[in-house]
Parts: sequence; C-alpha cells; structure tokens
Amino acid sequence: MTHSDPLTTATRLAIVGTAGHIDHGKTALVRRLTGVDTDRLPEEKERGISIDLGFAPLVTPGGVRVGLVDVPGHERFVKNMLAGVGGIDLVLLVIAADEGVMPQTREHLAIVQLLGVKRGIVVLTKADLVEDDWMEMAKRDVRAFLVGTPFADAPLVGFSATTGRGQSELLAILDRLLADLPDRGVTQPARLPVDRVFVSEGFGTVVTGTLWRGAVKAGDTLEQLPAGRTVRVRRVQVHGATVDEARAGQRTALALHGVEREQIARGDWLAAPGALRGLRRARRALRAAGRHAEGVAGAGADPLPPRRGRAHRTAGAARRCVSGARGERARSGAARTADRAGAGRSLRGARYSPARTVGGGTVIEPRAHRRRRHGSGLEALAVHESGSLEARLLQRLETEKSPIATAALARMLSEDEPAVARALERLRNGEQVAAPLAGRWLATARWDAALATVRGEVARYVAAHPARFGIPKGELKSALKSQLDAALFDAAFDRLVREGALEVRGERVREAGSPWEPPAAAARALERLEAELEAAGFAVPENAQWQAKLGREAPEVMALGLFLDRLVRVSQDLTYSARQLADLRARLARHFAKKPALSVADFKELAGVSRKYAVPLLEHADRSGWTIRSGDERKPGGRLG
Repeated sequence: MTHSDPLTTATRLAIVGTAGHIDHGKTALVRRLTGVDTDRLPEEKERGISIDLGFAPLVTPGGVRVGLVDVPGHERFVKNMLAGVGGIDLVLLVIAADEGVMPQTREHLAIVQLLGVKRGIVVLTKADLVEDDWMEMAKRDVRAFLVGTPFADAPLVGFSATTGRGQSELLAILDRLLADLPDRGVTQPARLPVDRVFVSEGFGTVVTGTLWRGAVKAGDTLEQLPAGRTVRVRRVQVHGATVDEARAGQRTALALHGVEREQIARGDWLAAPGALRGLRRARRALRAAGRHAEGVAGAGADPLPPRRGRAHRTAGAARRCVSGARGERARSGAARTADRAGAGRSLRGARYSPARTVGGGTVIEPRAHRRRRHGSGLEALAVHESGSLEARLLQRLETEKSPIATAALARMLSEDEPAVARALERLRNGEQVAAPLAGRWLATARWDAALATVRGEVARYVAAHPARFGIPKGELKSALKSQLDAALFDAAFDRLVREGALEVRGERVREAGSPWEPPAAAARALERLEAELEAAGFAVPENAQWQAKLGREAPEVMALGLFLDRLVRVSQDLTYSARQLADLRARLARHFAKKPALSVADFKELAGVSRKYAVPLLEHADRSGWTIRSGDERKPGGRLG
C-alpha cells in the first residue's frame, strides 16, 4: 500500500540545500526545522561532524514540499557536499554569528554561485550565543562579504537551533522565495543523478538522488550512464515512504533490478532510455571561482591549473579527472574529460592537489560543433547560453542539414518536449522555421535554400541539354546528394511538384511554365537516325556505330528519341525505332494466329535476323508482354493483341 502523506503527493516541490563552514550549525538547523537528525553514520555521531549528505523532508507553512539537503562543512568532504547541491533550488548559507565568515563559507559560496544557484537565504546561526550589538556587527560583516554576488540582497535571518529564534521568519521567507519557482520539467524524460547506493534486504540494490526531471514509477525501465546498462525499477520511495510515482524535485530512492551493488556508484546517472547520450565534445561556459574563494585557492593565484596539469570536474554527483584544464579558459573551449555521460549542466572544477575550487560553469551545448573562438562563434555561444528557447531552437536548426524531430531537439537543448513543440509553432507562425516533414523541423532559411538548390540544378541541366525535356529524377537526386540528404531532397522535390514549380513527364523533370520544343538540328538528326535504322531491317547497326557517325550530337539525339518514344533501347548495344518494333509486334501476332508456339528458329525466319539479334529482340518481347517464354519456345502474351 502506498503512502498518502502530503510530502509524497505534492504539486509544489523544491530542493533546498545548506552550505557553510564546519560546526556552524547546518545539521542543527535542519533538525530544528524538520525533527530529523541527518547525521546517520556512526562516525558522524562519534566525531560530532557531518561527513556525508543528509536528507530531511519539510512542509512549509505555504504548502511547499521541500527536500532539505544537509551537506558536510569540512574541507576534506567538499566532494560529498558537491554531490548534494547540484540540483538545489535555494541555498541556506549558514554562518555562525559568533565566528562570522570562515574559509569553507567562502568556498561553499563560490560553489553554489558556480553551480548557478540564484535563490538564497543567509542564516546567522547560534544567535543565542551573542549579544544584539554583536549580531548587528555580524550582519554588517556578512553584507560586506556578499557584495558582488547574487546573494548581496539575500534575506538575512538570525537563528537559534536551541531556542527556536528566527524559525517562523525563516519559514516565511522560504515560502516567499519559492513562490515563483519554475517547473522542473515533470513531463520531460526522467533524469536522476545517483548520490548514494546501498543494499536493502528483500529489495536488492537501492539508489538515492534528487530527481532532476521527469517522473519515475515502479516497473519503469531506465538507462544507467555512463555504463549504458538497462535497469528496471522495482519500488519507489520519497523520504522513506513508498509511492506510486516520484516526480521532479523530490528526494527519491529507487530499488533496482538488473544491476548489482558493485556495478553502480555515486556519480552515475539514471535516465529514461535515450534521454541522455555519451558525448565526445561538449561546450561549457566557465568562470573562475573569484574573490569569494580567496584564502582557499589563494589570493591572486592563477585560478586554473597548469596547461598540462590535472583537476577534478564535478557534474551532478559525478566527479571526474580533467587533463589540460587551462585549455578550458576560453568560454568556447571544449573540456577533455574522462566522463562521457554528458548528463550534467552545472560544473565545478577543483585543483587535483591540493583540492581547491578554481572555477565552474554550465554545459551550454551538450552536443557541440566546432566553432571559431572569436567573432560569430562566441556570439552564437552567447545565444546558446542565455538566449530564449526560440532563439536557441532557431540557432540549432540553422546548423542542421536535415529536418529534425521535436523530441530530438528537446534532447539536444535539454528542454521539455511540449515546451519545445510550442516554441516551434511560434517560430513557424513567424515564418522562421518550417516543417518539411510531419513533426520534423528546419530553419526557414535552410528550407528555402534546399528548394532553391533543387530548382537551380534542374535549370542548370535543362540549359546544358536543350534537346532533353529535363533531368531524370534519379540523376537529379544523385547530383545533389552532397548538398541535400535523401529525406530533405524528397521533401523539397515533392513540395516543388505539389506547388507547380516543377513539371514531371515520365521520369524527367523541368521547371514548370517554360515551354519546350526540341532543337531543330536535333530533330533532323533523329529523323535521319530513324531512317538509317529502318533501312537495316531488324539487323540494325550497333549503338557504337551510329553514335560514332553522329559524334557529339549522339547523346542528345538518343535522349530526345527515348523521351519522345520514337526510339527504344532493346539492349545495351541495340536500339530500334518505335515503328520497327510496332512492325515486329504485328509479325508476332500474325504468327500466333496460325501457330500456338514460336521457336528461336521460327523467330529468326520471321524477323530475318541471326541469333545475335534474335535473342535480344525475343527478350524485349518477353518484357513487353508480347510473348511468354515456356522452355525453349514462346507463347502469345497478354499484351500482344
């Protein structure tokens, strides 16, 4: 039976994380707000400090269902802190009123900025230990510390976990700041970064994490990345309660079938199959940690490791080694990382040794193309980083050579598919994109260029070959294969024919509205050729012979005769006039009027030819339905009469 607690059935969801120096009261704050002690490990109890992530549920007075993430404050456990703050909506920056800003206050603040967290509340803890004038001085110091950060004007609350001072004020501010929280994308394909793995008796391997996007139900199939393994969800829990479905923004535990404990680890991702792909190149907007990491990386120090040095990159709960990190200094640079999961958008980089935060940023182009480092290349990246959804869609479609599906575009931009579909319709209404194929999109400029390319090639061919009505469709498609892929060519060709821009006769194509008459010289040459062939009876000269006589005119005369149905190519070497073959058909009809079968010897006598001509002519008669082969003889075909 599933749990019906409001914590698990919420429609308004948020993840709130703590940050701050060791022993500044983060765990006590969470315990006061929720009644949950997030220090669950024996070592944490023994040492009195948080070592790993802790989680607790909270319902605010305004009805927001919050998952609180308590992080360790010791510098040795920054990697654990990072595993929990990647997906938070709001940070509680915890600073002890009696101590003020400390080294890990600086580093944690730098990290949450680099990870793109915009909402925050400063909580001055241990307020019961200081006098009022000291508290006011601490507030002034904190305000000065936050100048130049997104939290410069953040609400500041004096708080005591012992007396409860500031608790009501803090909860009210939480409601206010979370009131306009954007949708996390419940309708998007599921995406969960794994931050904890353990074995539960009776259920096997269990993983936990904050569900970044989508929803997960028991029975769902997910893909484990970067391993690419398929797993099945056996049970879903939210804050310890079994639920029918976990939704984006909830702390989630999944019991999995198809993977052993040793095969999955913190830093892996679980996603809807196909929602995430392995990457060889991703584009990232990077920033140095800045002055708020001073005393950690060292004031005035080069913020990036040496060109051939090593660093750690963190995305979600994943932590990978990066080589040549200085090469990431350019905003358009693509990191060479050991991680190919390509799952996380927010990044943090740290020196390999000593471990210090040096920078971070955002994956702005998950499937990156090579770009110039200056000029239009950086302008395009600026759009990709901060432009509207419509601008980013248009930019992406302008680089595509073939119409692309809505779902594929949503994956490329890491956006919700319904939102992408609506944005595409707005762009189509503005005539900026087109749908050459149902549900597949292309920038209008590229679609117009494809149409113009097809028309241009048709016009070029017609101008070069005036004796021909137009270009064969197959030849047209082949000529443009390096410019238009098959799907785009077919869509463009069909559109031009449907709209009357192209005229098709048989297999030949020309621009509509351009009258065609065969050139007089070619028409006269065709008449002479017909006369020459007919004068030879059925023992006509081979193609090579009469083509040599005509010289450069031969291909045009052949094409003209075939298009006008005045010539018929019986084999690779033999061509006859249409009148000759009409005569042959009549002779066959007269033969079968008297006899039920026709042997090769009979045909040689009927046509007055040797076997060299008899065999190709009989095969043509078979193909035309005039005769039907039966062993060594022919019988009359259905199309002879």
